[in-house]
Amino acid sequence: MKTLPFRLLPLALLLALVGKAQTPQSQNPTDMTREMSARLHLNEGQFVRLLTLNRTRQTRQREIEQSTNNQKDPSVRNSQLSELQAQYEQECSRIMSPSQLSQLQQSENQSTTSGGNG
Repeated sequence: MKTLPFRLLPLALLLALVGKAQTPQSQNPTDMTREMSARLHLNEGQFVRLLTLNRTRQTRQREIEQSTNNQKDPSVRNSQLSELQAQYEQECSRIMSPSQLSQLQQSENQSTTSGGNG
């Protein structure tokens, strides 16, 4: 009876590792918002609003990807993701100052042209 917890330990560790592998660090809304806050010099109110927005965006993106996962035509997924991106940008324009928004757009353009690695 005492060996049962030790037999379950490898399974628990495996499940924890699989869970971590499915949520890459770059997709964590909190980390992403912290990085954006440091780069764009957001105040506390902006940080809180942007964190909520980033969490909502990630949740909605997962929903879109799951609901369109089995479709052969990627245009539906692409259309929904484009709409989500437009809504995100509109909300960012309500949260950030024009100079912060400009910095965000410049950094997004740089990461797009460099292959999305930065």
